[in-house]
Amino acid sequence: MKPSTKRALSLILSAGFLIAALVIYGTFIRPEYRLILGWRGELASKSNLLEKQQAVMTNMQNLIAQYRSTERLGDSLSLALPVKENVSSVMSQLNAVSQFSGLALQSVGISYLPIKSAPGKSSLNQGLGAFRLDLRLFGNYSGLKKFLSALETNIQIMDVKALKLEPASKTESDIFTYLLTVDTYYQTK
Repeated sequence: MKPSTKRALSLILSAGFLIAALVIYGTFIRPEYRLILGWRGELASKSNLLEKQQAVMTNMQNLIAQYRSTERLGDSLSLALPVKENVSSVMSQLNAVSQFSGLALQSVGISYLPIKSAPGKSSLNQGLGAFRLDLRLFGNYSGLKKFLSALETNIQIMDVKALKLEPASKTESDIFTYLLTVDTYYQTK
């Protein structure tokens, strides 16, 4: 075979391979590539949707946690400002505070104060009721300081309105009788 024939034959064979490669690309590879591009777009949109759903779930979990903390806040608020007058609870608190401070609780007088209505007509707005306690305590001055400090940090809101001290006896200088007026509050419906 002549070298020119070999060259022509190799050129024809190369052109045939090129045409066969283009036919294979157009028939098999190009449709599959379009299919892969569609899958990539679907994967990207589903990944985006997954990220958004995870963000929503995280926000929901945060809201649930906030709701639970708000629920606990409501419980704490109802301890500080009970939903009813509950005189027995107040009396047990005063008894415990007086024992803790070393004072003897001699007598308690209770009088109810007028209810203050809340402005507006929302069901969340409630009135504020109060009752006044006239306490008679017996003990030393350091016990009174402990008693007042304990009332200040007590869970239920109590305001000391008046304090009067009288010597309990003429012989002992550190023992007094304390007349204390305390207001405590509760929620009304």
